[in-house]
Amino acid sequence: MGSTVVQKLLLALSIVLILVGICLTAGGCFSPAWQVVDIREFRAEHQHGLWWDCIRAEKHVVSVGDFYDETPLHCMYKFDNSAELVIQNTLNNIDEDGAAGESEHHRFWAWHKAILFFIITSEFLAFISICSGVCAPCVPSTAFAFSISLFIAMLCSLLADGIFFLAANRVDNRFVQGMVGTYEQRIGYAFYLHLMGTLCWIGAFVCTLLTTYKFVSGSHDDGRFEDGRMNHHRQQQQQQYSSSRTTWIN
Repeated sequence: MGSTVVQKLLLALSIVLILVGICLTAGGCFSPAWQVVDIREFRAEHQHGLWWDCIRAEKHVVSVGDFYDETPLHCMYKFDNSAELVIQNTLNNIDEDGAAGESEHHRFWAWHKAILFFIITSEFLAFISICSGVCAPCVPSTAFAFSISLFIAMLCSLLADGIFFLAANRVDNRFVQGMVGTYEQRIGYAFYLHLMGTLCWIGAFVCTLLTTYKFVSGSHDDGRFEDGRMNHHRQQQQQQYSSSRTTWIN
């Protein structure tokens, strides 16, 4: 009875952590604030995400070091063909347009696509892991699928974080060229949101290993108990048969 309670508690904790991780990683993926830079000469904040970018223009100074955001974010998709044409035309006129260098950061690069691939794969595998975990109390063998799918999801999420961190710290991605100055991008909250989701999956994976061990060991114990009962039943039948045979001979 105690073992069953521990199994259910570990399973519930694992599923809760996986769900929290899914929410955090999905929230980070949908946010454009992976890289943020304040271009003071344009009085604008640029947020460069994985699949869309946003600009908050018209930042008025209220006091020294304090800004007031007057306008909402204006966003564009990286995979939008019309936006890609505008960016390409801007880059072609880089000698005439001093702000053209910043447009380079709005393009849909291969490392963006790689990160999105790993994030989407990890989300799908995490969902598969939850489905397997729900079935584990009835079918203990699905506990292996529970652990394996979550492990691969965790690896994909770690790869996504690692690729972004390395790419974001490259010189050509880290610094933005304005008309008169160069500005350094900082890593935004979206990355840390996704990283927290990855940490939740790591914690869930540890609980999943314990859950799988409990389910597998519990099923083995049940099997040994059933074998013991069968053997005991056979011995009783043999004893009854022997005693009845002895009585018949006498």
